[in-house]
Amino acid sequence: MSLHFSVEPLPPPRPTSFEIMKELHDSRFKEFPVKRDAEPAEVIYAQFAPPTPPKTSPRFNAQDAEITVVSSDNVLFRLHKMNIQVTSGGLLQSQSKGPGIQDDFLTLTEPADVLEILFEFLYPDYETDLERLEFNALLSVAEAAEKYGVFYAMSHCTFCLRCVYPKAMFPALELMTSTCIRKHTLFHSAELIRFAVKYRKEKMLAELTPPLLDMELEEVITILPPTAFGEFCIFRDRWIKVLLKCFALIIESSADHDQNQNYPCFKEPQTQITRRLKSFLDDAIAKPSSLFPDQLDRSFLQLEAILMGNGCAWCKDAFITFKDCVLDEVKELPRTFAVELY
Repeated sequence: MSLHFSVEPLPPPRPTSFEIMKELHDSRFKEFPVKRDAEPAEVIYAQFAPPTPPKTSPRFNAQDAEITVVSSDNVLFRLHKMNIQVTSGGLLQSQSKGPGIQDDFLTLTEPADVLEILFEFLYPDYETDLERLEFNALLSVAEAAEKYGVFYAMSHCTFCLRCVYPKAMFPALELMTSTCIRKHTLFHSAELIRFAVKYRKEKMLAELTPPLLDMELEEVITILPPTAFGEFCIFRDRWIKVLLKCFALIIESSADHDQNQNYPCFKEPQTQITRRLKSFLDDAIAKPSSLFPDQLDRSFLQLEAILMGNGCAWCKDAFITFKDCVLDEVKELPRTFAVELY
């Protein structure tokens, strides 16, 4: 007896999830360009090359040094611990303590060119000339000195950044030959004011009173602490009242005089007293520090030379009255903004 079996064909295989997603045009299965084949061999090597070994400062590379300092641009400085302890109050404490951190290895956030100058103050045989530095470099060294408490660097940097007024404001400074301090004061007064406030340089801030008085209040409020800003507003208000007094005196100079053809100055309006004083007031509004007595004397000498040439006796008398009144107003006002910085 023979048996017959019917063999059914196997059903087609179920599509895999891979094929389903491919049919649905899943974005994960799109063709991506192979970029690595197009890259040159040196680029591929640079991506996997070991990091560049740090450089060592040739000036600070003592063989018997106990402390190694690494700058932000990966330059090593090998220093003596005793010198750091004697000349600095915060350099050894700048590194946060924790597991795996060595006491003899310090990582600082300043670049090597700043630390190169700062570390000169750790050794007595180095003679550091800070006046040769540009302002940004000098300010960076000064901030690093304050941050790490390098005592001699702090005083030396502050001395080079100390405020000196322009020669035009104080003729006695004509005898000074150093241009570095004067240049920094004239062109970087805002940065110096911020430095003085940040590190509580009260005497330095007092010497920066003229540029501080000339700044807009919107900028001053971002620099001074709240208590000091309130005192500055009171200080500034007293000088603004002098400007208002000057404006009232100019109005009192009689518009009838300017329109009267009988006066000699009518033929030369640019020499009339009211026009000249208006120009003086515009300058004083832009720079209230121009009302400081020394600068005021200089401005009055220029006005007097102009008014003496127009031949108008009324203009001369009005100018003398204006001059005496303004000088009386400003002579009792404080010339420096002295405040305690907390």
